[in-house]
Amino acid sequence: MAEAHGHDDDKPSRATRILAAPVEPRASFAATFKAMFRELHPIYAAFDKDGLLCVAAREDGKIAAYVHLPILSEQGAFGVIGRHECCALTLHDEDVSLRHALVRVSRQGIGEARVRLIDLDSSNTFRTEDGQVCKSVLAEGPLFVHVLGYQLFLFPTGSLAPSRWESSADATWQSFPERVYLDHRIPERVNREQRRPQPAGRTRRHTYMTLLPAAQHLRAKPGAGGKIVGTILLSAENTQIAHRVSAEDLERGMLIGRYERCQLAGASHSLSRVHLVLLLDEGDIWAVDTASLNGTIVDGQKISAIVLDRELELKLPAGMGMRWVPEHIPPS
Repeated sequence: MAEAHGHDDDKPSRATRILAAPVEPRASFAATFKAMFRELHPIYAAFDKDGLLCVAAREDGKIAAYVHLPILSEQGAFGVIGRHECCALTLHDEDVSLRHALVRVSRQGIGEARVRLIDLDSSNTFRTEDGQVCKSVLAEGPLFVHVLGYQLFLFPTGSLAPSRWESSADATWQSFPERVYLDHRIPERVNREQRRPQPAGRTRRHTYMTLLPAAQHLRAKPGAGGKIVGTILLSAENTQIAHRVSAEDLERGMLIGRYERCQLAGASHSLSRVHLVLLLDEGDIWAVDTASLNGTIVDGQKISAIVLDRELELKLPAGMGMRWVPEHIPPS
């Protein structure tokens, strides 16, 4: 008997989708924060452990959804934002993709947070606080982005919070470090930007936001993207394909799933539209399950995220498999 699997929806994906026009922000992040402060303050105060509080708010100051991602190990924490109920932060809006974005929070030094937000190649990407359309951003503290009709507020918590929240909304907003943007999508701009040093022993005055290049499809010529770091072997029934990937490919994020926007795709409906993302972050290569319906299995255990620091076999639904082979396997 065939094994039954759930799938994201019963309708086949279309090659072309008519998109709604992006929603222009009507309120500043400061205005929205102040409007929701009375409701938000006790929510924030309830999470005193190191982690990240992710809050989606409407521009009228109403909180639509929130989730806290606790850091339980040195590997940090991951969360998926999207329309699917399996996501850590679920946004009930038809223009939001089922799996829209991936966020990771980790510790950076003592008492500092590192927040990485990646758009999962959605049709409606996010915009930064200064209005730039961006597919990936790295922050050294609080991060605020606009997604369609939502404003996303990402607040480090516990010892990672850059400042103590005050009793008033105005004082709390003023206590947040100034956000300074560095654009790594334009190399010339990177060379011109100078990071301002932080005085030793003083509260951080600036949060640096680094805009990173968007994900791209695998290049036809192996190795065209720079230094090769490994090979992905995808197998299904009697078919196997191999792709050599570079550090540049993985830094931008590579999507695996059945949707057309994925860099590596499978046809089975047991595979979620965006099932897995491979990501190079802080020197480690990660395989992150993007809140898939049928899961990803390693050594008989369902995983949410795992470091690809050795040759590994990942089992996907419907008999599919993915083997990661590092370019230089260290001696055992």
